[in-house]
Amino acid sequence: MQQNGEYGVLLLGGHRTHQENYASNFAQDERCRLVAFADEPDAPPERLALARSLASELNLPFIPDLDAALAREDVHIVSLCTDVERRGRIGAKCAEAGKHVYLDKPMALNPEGTNKIVTAVAKSGVRTQMFSNIHSTWARTVQQTLTSGHIGELQAVHCDVLFSKGHPGTAPVGEKRIQKPTLERYSFVEAKPEMFDVGVYAVSMVNWLTQKRAQRVFGGTANYFFQEHRNCGLEDFGALILTLEGGVTATIVGGRYGWQSHAQGGVRKVHLIGTEGALTFDASANRLEVFAAEPAFEPPSPHPLDPMGMWSSTQAGIGMQSKQQWIDVGGGDDGQREFGAFVDCVENGVESEMNAEFAAHSVEIICAGYRSAATGEVINL
Repeated sequence: MQQNGEYGVLLLGGHRTHQENYASNFAQDERCRLVAFADEPDAPPERLALARSLASELNLPFIPDLDAALAREDVHIVSLCTDVERRGRIGAKCAEAGKHVYLDKPMALNPEGTNKIVTAVAKSGVRTQMFSNIHSTWARTVQQTLTSGHIGELQAVHCDVLFSKGHPGTAPVGEKRIQKPTLERYSFVEAKPEMFDVGVYAVSMVNWLTQKRAQRVFGGTANYFFQEHRNCGLEDFGALILTLEGGVTATIVGGRYGWQSHAQGGVRKVHLIGTEGALTFDASANRLEVFAAEPAFEPPSPHPLDPMGMWSSTQAGIGMQSKQQWIDVGGGDDGQREFGAFVDCVENGVESEMNAEFAAHSVEIICAGYRSAATGEVINL
């Protein structure tokens, strides 16, 4: 890996986190160099083991004391992929240490966690960015069309983001879901709260496209597909109805619905309705469809530590084959655009379009959605 860049990057998180991908993205930017992995001394033992494992794989040192790692002058950026439950506290500590922070999504478990980060960032003046889809080619196309005025004044927007991973068909049929008003735990080996984990992409997209804050939230959650989610007390699917500033209506759907439910990684669509017209944008629209005398895609055998297909390392370990029926054309490398945009912000001293303060509203909206799903009431923000 390239190690000659101006900005030293400290990596928090390890195997079975998105750091498996984020570390590579930072290493590919010639302005960055990977310095080390680190974590809190009292972090969960399994998290420490996974961080040490990825550090060893990338031939990087592991620093067992986060405070010592943050005190290093050769660390300028922190890539934060610890378990979600600890991100608010750790993100604030990184900002207080004067480090720029790249935030995995979601940036924290709840608004209390996001507020810690936002407050620390405001005091320190560092740059932040939460991972999202807004730097993808298709998202930029949606934005350009919306700002061009082709559909007139925006009246409503809908965004679908669904992951086609996991082995569906095991959830109990007809069982009424009971949603708790707050999430006490996010991280499980076999499942995640998917209206949060996946829905954060859709909510962030709506926030970014409209540049309007949500004023009212109504939500619902369900267990349609996976026994694993039901057993953990988590939803595999959720929907939100939002009333935005100016009376604009926004709806989002987020969740996970099985390996064979989509020819690629899942649905990513935005529908815009304006006073002069309506348009639909599909991230999978620019594609080459392949018809060949080859075996159809077969879902992999469930990995005991990753039955939902969340992580690159575990899927590689079971010989996961990529889907070849649809092949994107003309999209380029969305990942490098995402990380390049953040380093641009650090380099030029400007705010990210998905900085901590802006991204915190997505967490606020989704947490309100859980309260709404638990009570059946509209939540005013």
